[in-house]
Order: sequence, then structure tokens, then C-alpha cells
Amino acid sequence: MKPLPLIFGLLALLLAGVSVFQLESARGGLTITREVWDGTPVTTYQGASEGGDLVLVAHGFAGSRQMMEAISLTLARAGHRVVAFDFQGHGRHQTPLSPDITTLTGTTEDLVRQTLAIAEEARRVSGKTGLSLVGHSMATDVVIRAADRLEAVESVVAISMYSEAVRPDHPERLLVISGAQEGRLREVALNAVAQIGPAEEGVTATADDVERRAVAAPLVGHVGVLWAPFTKTEIASWVGETAEPARTGPWIGGLLGAILVLGWAAASLLPVTRDGAHGASVKRALLSAVVPAPFAVAASLLSLPLLGLAGFGALALFFGMWGVIGLTVLGKWPRLRLRPILIASMLLAVAGLGLFALALDRYGAAFLPTGPRFALALALVPSMLAYIAWDRTVIAGRGVALRVLLRLPFLLALGVAMGLNIPGMGLLFTVLPVFVLFLLVYGTMAYWVEARLGPASAIPATGIILAWSIAASTPLFAG
Repeated sequence: MKPLPLIFGLLALLLAGVSVFQLESARGGLTITREVWDGTPVTTYQGASEGGDLVLVAHGFAGSRQMMEAISLTLARAGHRVVAFDFQGHGRHQTPLSPDITTLTGTTEDLVRQTLAIAEEARRVSGKTGLSLVGHSMATDVVIRAADRLEAVESVVAISMYSEAVRPDHPERLLVISGAQEGRLREVALNAVAQIGPAEEGVTATADDVERRAVAAPLVGHVGVLWAPFTKTEIASWVGETAEPARTGPWIGGLLGAILVLGWAAASLLPVTRDGAHGASVKRALLSAVVPAPFAVAASLLSLPLLGLAGFGALALFFGMWGVIGLTVLGKWPRLRLRPILIASMLLAVAGLGLFALALDRYGAAFLPTGPRFALALALVPSMLAYIAWDRTVIAGRGVALRVLLRLPFLLALGVAMGLNIPGMGLLFTVLPVFVLFLLVYGTMAYWVEARLGPASAIPATGIILAWSIAASTPLFAG
């Protein structure tokens, strides 16, 4: 083994160990319980003190309990009993969302009722009456509407808020936190404060029994706001007790980054068995990246629920059609050799799923395809393998700029397909950022492996991981 991979591998191992220690230490002194309440997966956090309030924590669209854990840990440290839960169609919840997203009596009402049920059960279990609600993004509208139908609501915290349910008299105590990069949502927050008086970020406004405050967490955007120490400090203070914020964000990044470096170091140990790139000409490669677009978009317009779930049948057709047509136009089919494939699959399974995916699922966001998501992952595998076979073949031997260029038509066509089929694929718009992250993380791992074992060696494992990633992270809607 060369000295550089060995040195970086040891440093990454050290960073991973320190990161896990810090992340687990953030949970120290707390009782953390995972249960299922009438079909809803719930995690409760309780410190040694029983004198705090009851706080419900709700995630945003495509989020999960794990994404809100830094906030939950901070509030539990402050002495509160915290209940975080997965909405329908999200995380570990096995019930899909209603596809009726355009009316208040559809998806929104379902989520409000779910929140009300969790609130009542949390009160029953804890014996506490007073209740505070914390929600992010999509959940801001849900918790504000739920608070209007609950008794004894002490306060509401809306992170990255958009909601038409805010009135001059409701909620009575409302803290709105935006990321500094969320310009439009910062305006929405100030408008909520302006309903009762002069609005200025960082200044609490009061009128009779109503109290409002809008703040912006420095430097962060729609997702980073959840891990910003500023956010956690403001929430803890608003709910009633100050606490040292749980600083898990940097350690999550450190752990995931360390696993990537370990994957690179491990890849450097692989035997060199490649027989050179076998890609087609640049002109033929570019044609194969453009010709499939109209056919894949047309196929995605078909209404074809997969396993009773909206959008995924169209998504599978899109990926599968692109892969088959792209390979046909390319005129180069991947050379699949058993030994390199087995070696590549073992490494990617250990680094990509055994380490990276499990670490992300525990500390950052739900990333295990459990329940109906497991069956969905299996159903998506053929289409994802077809696409990945084209993708790994067309980029073999190309430079970074050309690899990016060859993938842009696919991303653009996927966006167009979602825009044209909003009741179907349009519901799955989070597949786009997930796919980009997949390319950055798992595509990079595959690149390291194929540099040693050959251009097609990572195709089976990468196709399976792509199906896993989409099935594990995408909100589920009923067909």
C-alpha cells in the first residue's frame, strides 16, 4: 500500500472514531426511547429533570426524526420531554401520503390529524398538559394549524416557515427562524410579526397576549438551519429554558467525510485488473446523452403506479428507457467480468451501505429502506441497473468536465418529466437532489473502484445502491 492512502486512511479512522464519540456523547445523560404509536414511529427524549414542558418536534418534506435530532437533543438537555415523529410517507412510517396536495382537506389535513393524535398520546404518556410545537418547512403549516385545534399550547416554533394559517391572534407565541440565505422566507417571517406591530429581525413584538419574534440563523440555508447553534439556542430560549446547543452538525459531516476517505484508501488496495477504458467517441457519447430524452420523458407520462405508490412506475420507466436507448445509441455494451464485479460489490457494500448509509441513517436522515420501501427498492433495481450501465459506460475514461456534460441532459430531462407529470413523477421532485448527492458520493466511490478494477466493475453494486437511495429517501404517495 502506498504511504499516502495509508496515512489518510489512519487519519480518517481517527476522525471517524472522534466523530462517533462526540455524536454519542451528545446523547449522554438522556433517556431515548423509540416506539410506534398507532402506526407512527416516535422517538422520545428525556433528561434527568422531569420539570420541563412537553415539546413535539416535526420534520419537513422528505425529512425524518433524525434530521431534527440536534434540536430534540438540545431541548431534552434543557429539561423538556421531547417527542419527535415521522410523518406519513416519511422515514420509517409505512403509510403513504395522500396524493391530494392541492386542498386543505387532503394531505395537509391528514398530517394535521396525525400531529393532533401524537400530541394527545404524548400528553397521556407524559402526564403533562402544556405543549410546545416545533416544525420545519412543510411542518410549519402543519403545526400552526394543529396548534389552533389544541388546548394549552405554550408556544410554536416555525423554522423556514410558509403558512397561510398565521393570524393576528394565532399562534399567540410564535418564533419564526429562517436561514440567512432564505431571503423570501425571511420576508414571510417578518410579515407574521408585522400582523401585531413593527417587525424587525431579532426584536420580539408583543400586542395584548400575542408575542412574535423573527430571527435569521447566520450563513445557512433551508437545511443547514436545522444544525445551526443559533437555531437551537433561540428555540431553547423561546420554549422556556436555555441549554448548550447539541453541536452535532460538524461531527456528522466529519464522520461521513471520514468514511469517504476510508473508501478511497480501501480502493487503493484493490488489484489493478483494468483493461483500459472502452468508451465510444465523444460524438457518439454526446448523442447517447441526448437521444434518449424525448423517449424517456414520453414514457414517464404514463400513469403506472408501482406497488400502489404514485410516481415510481413513471420514474422506473424514465430511468430504464434512458439506459436501454442510451446504450443502443452508444453502441458499446459494458464488459461484465465476475471477479472484478464481486470485489467491487464487496467494497461498495461495506463502505457505501455498511458504513456510510448506516451512519447517515443514525445521525443525519432516514436512509434505510424498511417496510414498503424495501420492496420498492427491489422493484426499482432493474431500471436503475439499466441506467447505471449506460452512465458508467459513457463516462469511462472521460475527464471531469465531460462527465458532467454527459449527465446534464439526463438531469434536465428528469426535471422536465417531473414538471409535465406533477400528479405522478412531480410528487417525487426530491429525487433530483438525491440523485445529485448519489453521484457525488457513490459515483465518486464507483470511480475510485473502476480506476483499479475496470470500467464496468461497479455497475451492479452502484445500480442497487441507486435503487436503495431513492427508495429510502423519497416521500411515498399513494397511487
